[in-house]
Amino acid sequence: MEGKRLNVLIADDHSIVREGLRFLLSTRDDVQVVCDAAHSDGILAGLAQHSVDLLLLDLGMPGVNRLQFIRDLRTQFPRLKILVLTANVELSTIRGVLDAGVHGYITKADDSHELLDAIDAVRRNECYLAAAVRFAVDGHGRAGSGDHLIAEAALTRRERQILTLVAQGTHARDIAEQLHISPLTVRKHRENLMRKLDLHNTAELAVYAVRLGLATG
Repeated sequence: MEGKRLNVLIADDHSIVREGLRFLLSTRDDVQVVCDAAHSDGILAGLAQHSVDLLLLDLGMPGVNRLQFIRDLRTQFPRLKILVLTANVELSTIRGVLDAGVHGYITKADDSHELLDAIDAVRRNECYLAAAVRFAVDGHGRAGSGDHLIAEAALTRRERQILTLVAQGTHARDIAEQLHISPLTVRKHRENLMRKLDLHNTAELAVYAVRLGLATG
């Protein structure tokens, strides 16, 4: 796959996401978006009609039964590379799709460079995990122990509250209202959490929250 243009199928049920991905990938001379799809039937039609090297797959699309759908694609199109691009950071989902044979997993909370890095990795026939996911699984795609995490960095009750709400996507001002503190205090807590846990963005905080068994909504 190295040395030739990579033909990509973008699969997401939100048109604005598909358009944004098209625009981002148009900046690469070695990548060409040949079609897109808003549901599972569209994916199958696109794969039948075009020579596709890489499928960018949103797990939440209509008709996509996650693991079975991926397994079926791997059987029907064995040379197809599948890169998951999703908002889902549940560890069972991450582990399941990796075991099903996807070639990468990135989240929609990641920066655009993660997608481009993932595409470069796919071209080298490597599996790519975004930083938000990478720290949460070992080399075999298995989740680590939440007890181990707690031992590494004990969290206060307030920090656990902040972590849970941040992982749910709650904005700072709404967290402030719920906890009766100022938005500045919320941001300070969030910064302290990332520093204490050696995390770098909200996606990583969300994965961490899942590993600790905190509700992520």
